[in-house]
Amino acid sequence: MTTRMERKKEEKKEAILDAAEAIIAEKGFRYMTMDQVANAADVAKGTLYLYFKNKISLCAAVDAWINKELNHLIEGKMDKYNTGSEKIVAAGTATVEFSLKDPQKWKAATELYQIKFKDTEDPNVQEFLHEVNQMIQMLADAYRQGISEGTIWEELDPLPTSIYVRMALTNAFTPTHEQKMLLELNDISQEHYLAVAWNLLNRSTHVKSSIREESEKSLEEQRSPKEIKKEIKEMADSLGLNAGNALEILDSWKILSQIIMGKFEYNTIEATEEKFMVHVRGCPVFNPYEKGNSFNINMIEGCQRYSRILVETLNPKYTARINERMCKGDDYCEVIVELKNPD
Repeated sequence: MTTRMERKKEEKKEAILDAAEAIIAEKGFRYMTMDQVANAADVAKGTLYLYFKNKISLCAAVDAWINKELNHLIEGKMDKYNTGSEKIVAAGTATVEFSLKDPQKWKAATELYQIKFKDTEDPNVQEFLHEVNQMIQMLADAYRQGISEGTIWEELDPLPTSIYVRMALTNAFTPTHEQKMLLELNDISQEHYLAVAWNLLNRSTHVKSSIREESEKSLEEQRSPKEIKKEIKEMADSLGLNAGNALEILDSWKILSQIIMGKFEYNTIEATEEKFMVHVRGCPVFNPYEKGNSFNINMIEGCQRYSRILVETLNPKYTARINERMCKGDDYCEVIVELKNPD
């Protein structure tokens, strides 16, 4: 077969996959028919069977196609970071970004998630399993790296954990109808639900929060403000967070702080569009049982540094400062976010 003929064949296959993906996203895989796909792809129905022996085989090919694109995005994000912990967060961020960037693909992927592919001899099913396993292996490698670096619990089994994380994140991104009803009933936003899920996954596997890992490094080893800002911006953009004023910054700050640092207890003292003040207790960076120990000054400055960069990344018109600090013996940390130059 000539290169030109091969290219035409591949283009026709991609047109079929694209058409099937759109129909699955709109109608669901159960209601998709081969006739509909043939009409949408502008090919004869018989042409479909040159590539796929049946509807399930076509669905497996679409699933493989979508997961291959997602893997490419995840790998690109992970390659930008050095530590295992950073790579794990990057994988999650990439998945969120993918789901928001192309809702049709994500809807199709979640529809196909329900199919039990039984014919493991089918090349399309094999390709699907290869792509999904590729994602699992990338995550498992990051967990192994984190274990060797001392940031992930050494008792953790990387492969089962990676399989569970993939399943849990998929569910957090696309809650069931029952979960959506419960979220609405309890006035819980999708963004907050995702942040809680992400935090649970991170805290159950990580020995320390990412900010504490960073703070315990020497100043020369710590990431530059530019690198931290880039990570925060990617998270904020992926989650679709708003930061037009102090009230929106407060909501976004809580979500991102929970992902980056761990779960806090917040008490909002003041909140207007120009400024907010919160008292923070239960800090995961400062473990109450360690109050008697001597702290590296980098740890004390770490929260101040992260908070300022986080806020100024969300909205450069605002800045953050921390007055009272638990790591200096105070009962809580007082965080203030306000306009840099109020009128």
